[in-house]
Amino acid sequence: MTVTHKRSDENSKNTKKYLYGIFFLFGFSIMGWVPRFPEVKAQMSLTNGQFGSVISVGALGGIVLLLIGGHIVHRFGTTIVMAASSMSFLIGLGLIVHVTSVPIFLILNLLIGAAVAGFHISINAQVLYEQELSGEVLVPRTAGAWSSGALVSILLAGYLTTRVSLVLHIGLAVLISGIGIIYLILKIRPHELAGTSAKDNSYRLRTVFKSFEVNWMVSFGMLLGVQLEFSAGDWATIYSKENLGFSAGVATIPYIIFMCAMILGRLTFHRFLAKYRVDSLIKVGGLVGGSSFIIGILLSDRLSVNHHTLSFILVSLAFAISGFCSSFMGPMFMNIANQQSKSPGGVVIGQLGVINNGLTYLVKAVIAWTAQWLSLPIALIIPGAMLMAVMFVRKTAVKDVD
Repeated sequence: MTVTHKRSDENSKNTKKYLYGIFFLFGFSIMGWVPRFPEVKAQMSLTNGQFGSVISVGALGGIVLLLIGGHIVHRFGTTIVMAASSMSFLIGLGLIVHVTSVPIFLILNLLIGAAVAGFHISINAQVLYEQELSGEVLVPRTAGAWSSGALVSILLAGYLTTRVSLVLHIGLAVLISGIGIIYLILKIRPHELAGTSAKDNSYRLRTVFKSFEVNWMVSFGMLLGVQLEFSAGDWATIYSKENLGFSAGVATIPYIIFMCAMILGRLTFHRFLAKYRVDSLIKVGGLVGGSSFIIGILLSDRLSVNHHTLSFILVSLAFAISGFCSSFMGPMFMNIANQQSKSPGGVVIGQLGVINNGLTYLVKAVIAWTAQWLSLPIALIIPGAMLMAVMFVRKTAVKDVD
């Protein structure tokens, strides 16, 4: 996607601020219930394997929207899709925490997954558009804003877990986030990535399958690079509470440390990018982050009974190192995919997401049932090993990238 016009520095600066704000609220809203997954799991009386499989269904819900979402954004513009999808996933979140029935939970989780996919495509299409206009690499920074919102939400959840009910907590988070997101979307609207005219036939839905492209190396690189982040979100609190024996409040700390490290990595990545090649950063980040995570998980589990404090230090260190080292993987592979494609940014994001959501569902299911049949520490070796394996696809994936 090539942008042929520029906007004023002041408008560009303001638009970036609004985007950072939306990403912050996106992270704040969507991650609020993650530290309270043990309560959600208990509410439906599920085992680790069952709960992991049920949660993973959300990835399937996003596949259809990822397939067509980029074309919808290209046709109608970013802000209308952002508004519709954000309200959909926020309403879904507000409802799902009431649920005790697994079938109803599955349906709502599918709908939330679809809405989140639509929002992900539209907001990142706007970011890529702004990135082209400004000449800056914005994707890691917007990801950092998302992580900052997620961190605030997780800290709040850690405080509220023993004080406020799950339903009230998420209900208030959804209300606050919804008001803020809509306000910021309205601010961005004059500077949005506009849709095509009604006479443009090149992106009708019937052409979606014909125009579908797969950059397999970038897709595999992203799949390998982001699974540890997903697994940390799904399992960090459960592992800390059930395997290491921490209290509900303390059990959120390793994941909080992970998110702090991710924020630091994403907000400072441009400094490393100015000094080192992308493929070198991916190699070192994968090896150091993956190996540190695996070693920390295994040692903390082994020492948890007789050396409780040491196990806490080890698992916290593991999450800190792996969070920092994996922080840029997702944003950079998305940026690489956009640079290597001639399609509009929203279409690229959607097509990349289709492959990764489908494969991520399978990986999450494998991790969940490995946790059920063997143990959670053994299951968590999988995302650590995947992060290390990203080095094997990095050179092919980042070819022709500055």
